[in-house]
Amino acid sequence: MISDVADSGGDPGPAETRGGIDLGLLVLRVVLGVTMGAHGLQHLFGAFGGPGVGGFARVLGNFGYTTQTTLLSWVTGISEVAGGALVLVGLFTPIGAAALLGVCANIVYVKFSGGFFQKEGQGFELELLLGAASLAVLLAGAGRLSLDVNTPWRKRPLSFGLIGLLLAAAASVVVIVLCR
Repeated sequence: MISDVADSGGDPGPAETRGGIDLGLLVLRVVLGVTMGAHGLQHLFGAFGGPGVGGFARVLGNFGYTTQTTLLSWVTGISEVAGGALVLVGLFTPIGAAALLGVCANIVYVKFSGGFFQKEGQGFELELLLGAASLAVLLAGAGRLSLDVNTPWRKRPLSFGLIGLLLAAAASVVVIVLCR
C-alpha cells in the first residue's frame, strides 16, 4: 500500500523548521529587550530600585571610568532602553542589537578581573550571557515575527550583523580609550 504522506525520514519540513527558528528568535528578542530595557530604566530614571544617572555615574567611577561618567551614564542608559525596545519589537534590529552588544562588551571588560561569578558586585557571567544573546540576535536577525520582516537586513542578517558587530566593537574601544 502506498501512502499519501512522503516519508521525510523524521526531518521536519522547511515551514516547521523556519517556524521554530522564528519563534525561538522572538522569545530571545523579548527576554533580551525587556531585560536590557529595564536595566536602562534603572540607569536613567532610578526605576526598579536603580541608581539613576548620578548614581550610575558613581558606579562607573568605581569601575575605573575616569572621565565623562555622567555623559557615559546617559549614553549607556539610552543605548539600553532604545536598543532593548528595538530588539523587543524587531525594528532596525541590527542597530538595537549592536547597541546592546557594545554595552555588554564594556561591562565584561571592566568586570573581567573580578572573576566569572557574581559576588559583591564583581563577576561578569550575566553580562556575558546578555552579550551572547545580543550577538546571536545581531547575527541571526529578528526573524519573520518582527517589524523588520520585509527589510534587507532581515533577508540578509549575517551581512548586516557583521557590520553591526564591527560598529559595536569600535564603539566599545572608543569608550574604553576615552573614558578609562
